Amino acid sequence: MAEPVSISNAIAKKTFSSNAHLPIHEFESDVNLTDLDLFTNGQPFDEFKKMREKAPVYLHAPFFNDPEPGFWSLTRHEDILKVSSDPKTFSSQAGTGTMITLGSEDRRHPKLWRSAVDHMLNLDGDLHINLRREHMPFFKPNYVADLRIKVSAKVQALLDDINTSEPCNFVTAFSQQLPIFTLSEILGIPETDRQKLVTWMEFLELAQYIQVEQMKKELEGQKTNEPVDTNMLEMFNNMIDEMFEYGRDIMNAKRKNPSDDLLSAIANAELEGQQLSPEFLDGSWLLIIFAGNDTTRNTLSGAIKLLTENPDQKQKLIDNPELMPNFLQECIRMISPVMHMRRTTTCKTEVGGQLMGPGEKLVMWYGAANRDPDIFLNPDKFDIERANADKHLAFGIGRHTCIGKPVALMQLEESYKQILARFPDIHMSGDWKVAPNNFVHAIQEMPVKF
Repeated sequence: MAEPVSISNAIAKKTFSSNAHLPIHEFESDVNLTDLDLFTNGQPFDEFKKMREKAPVYLHAPFFNDPEPGFWSLTRHEDILKVSSDPKTFSSQAGTGTMITLGSEDRRHPKLWRSAVDHMLNLDGDLHINLRREHMPFFKPNYVADLRIKVSAKVQALLDDINTSEPCNFVTAFSQQLPIFTLSEILGIPETDRQKLVTWMEFLELAQYIQVEQMKKELEGQKTNEPVDTNMLEMFNNMIDEMFEYGRDIMNAKRKNPSDDLLSAIANAELEGQQLSPEFLDGSWLLIIFAGNDTTRNTLSGAIKLLTENPDQKQKLIDNPELMPNFLQECIRMISPVMHMRRTTTCKTEVGGQLMGPGEKLVMWYGAANRDPDIFLNPDKFDIERANADKHLAFGIGRHTCIGKPVALMQLEESYKQILARFPDIHMSGDWKVAPNNFVHAIQEMPVKF
């Protein structure tokens, strides 16, 4: 009998190619897009603008202490659209669609690394389509319409619980809670377990940073002969173990006793006639928790900042509620909660006039594409009446378009309909806090007053 599909086994020892052709643009960036601390100030839109103008296909240096070569950094809407629309030439499976680097073998987390590789976003062709098909019933219009009733009631309950007489962190009070509720309803997670997802999410957002910082401390310790404090790493590992043990337990239970929920569909899905491997179940669990929660949460929070900074647009929306759908698209364009995806070339090709050989890495920066002046007039201006706001690439494009898009838009609409009706004077009241993460724009604190 054939072995279950495993992308991580296939690419565990894979090497990727350095650039086979010299860069056509003479440009040296002052900003290192692999520096996670950089993103604690938000996305580097000014630097994206420089790259887009001077080197839209820019050869970026590798990560700190990384054995892999660097990558082509894409910042132009046209180029990212091309790469996203040609999965045969630009593969998600050849080197993952999410991870800029696989890292050195000795630094890979024993559970987190394989689960970060073995999931739907890292599949091409029929493998991707077949697994995606298992998810589709839970994102169709009838299902989303029924789910909207529950979401609307949850929004009301969360807003009822906010003490408007004092400042609060909008993330913990609202935008963290709603996506967890919605996701749990789709997955079939018991209400008693749902707050665990909140804690796991906070650790996942810091996973890459914790590992990089640990490596730096180890290297520094080798120079100074000082022992490395491993308390944070132990806490992190314990949290990861707990998350995956819970996921496997609930997936195994859904295999034995399936019900009408997404976890049951995934637990009983097949790839090439085989049930998903334990690693693929872990990966599916990780992807669902991360993708199903993080993007909506950060758009909910980021919209507060946009409305505070643009009171004229806020008043326009309050006066004209029919602008809500376009307002949401404009928020998503401006915020771009998923900052990048990665592809790997499968043959000699060209992007934006830049020749590339096979096995080279490309990283698509969605926040840069979504502020491309060739597509969006005055791209840095927040305009809720923008005619083409929905041309953003924040949900991806092509076969890997975010499957949860209709649920995300529904949650955002229900939230801001009620928030602005009840609290039209809500505004950001202090400095935000953003996690050191270059994959998702992870807002941890959004102080607000009423």
